Amino acid sequence: MDYNITYRKKDKGWQYIITTKEGKEWKYKGSKQGFITKAAAKVAADAHVDEMKDKEEIQQEALPEHKELTLKELSEIYKKHKTLHRAYNTVKSFSFAASHFSALNDKAVRDITSLDIQTCADEMTRKGLSESSINLYLRVIKTFFKFAIKPYKIIRENPVQDIVVSAPQNDKGKEKIKALNKAELEDLLFKVKMSSPKYYIASLLAGKCGLRIGEIAGLTWDRVDTKAGIITVNRQWKEIKEGVWGFGPPKSDNSYRDIPAPPVVISELVKFKSRYPVHISGRILPYSTSFSLANALFSYYPTKGYNISVHDLRHTYATMLIANGLDFKTVAQLMGHDVEETIRTYSHVTSDMIANATNLINQIF
Repeated sequence: MDYNITYRKKDKGWQYIITTKEGKEWKYKGSKQGFITKAAAKVAADAHVDEMKDKEEIQQEALPEHKELTLKELSEIYKKHKTLHRAYNTVKSFSFAASHFSALNDKAVRDITSLDIQTCADEMTRKGLSESSINLYLRVIKTFFKFAIKPYKIIRENPVQDIVVSAPQNDKGKEKIKALNKAELEDLLFKVKMSSPKYYIASLLAGKCGLRIGEIAGLTWDRVDTKAGIITVNRQWKEIKEGVWGFGPPKSDNSYRDIPAPPVVISELVKFKSRYPVHISGRILPYSTSFSLANALFSYYPTKGYNISVHDLRHTYATMLIANGLDFKTVAQLMGHDVEETIRTYSHVTSDMIANATNLINQIF
């Protein structure tokens, strides 16, 4: 397509006007004014034309049925493609991330700008989402647009760039995680043991072995070596496709691990096995979903005086290890994290750490 540029003086400056011939008529395509010199207007006009030519080339390359794809349509195509290569829960997380950009659902992908993405990020900040969560959702949505660049050739540049994310003002000074100290953990476990054996076992595995809820729900008796005192984590109980739960791989490659179980954990597991019939699946706690177990515990703990989740007991495990001098690398291995994630999550100071530091200082000086 041929573009024609005309220049004229306007309001004590220069203006450029871009037109193109479509059939027998000239159609207006854009203009801008306020340039001090004609040369400056010419540079800007040439850049404007180049940008329009790039868009025109993209539209010629893209298949007709893809040119007007909306963000929602593109995300559905992307997720359908990824189901061939990714676990169901991973694809499900794509949908959750995309939901935070729903304001753009009906907008054509080629018309979405970095400003649109920034507006969505700002809205998440206003709603109180953490900085790390917003960045995670931005990384997910960025992959959608990469898909639009290749193979679909709808756009040339990814609009998810130079996005500024900041923590909400009311998040400043808040603790990133909840964790109990040793006395609180023992108090909670004692109270749970008195009323619910199953909840007690789940709480022990989270608070004294650091297992995730999916790993607890998927733990089978053959993964517990009572003689060596080792629990092997090499799978979890998860949603493997919509509405269907079963054994699946752990959360990440780092999640495959052998965990030394304290004698109290092994002893309580042995007692539990002797009192209850083994489920056909071999699972110690055969809940239908890991969510049902997590939700049950979330409702149960407050009745014992603790407003926490079972995942907070996992945080308690890691925090107590670090507070007692275990290095981050070993803690990461036991938690099924990478070292960077462990340092980022647990690089705070607890009351136990202060107490230990006080005792050490008193001994030294």
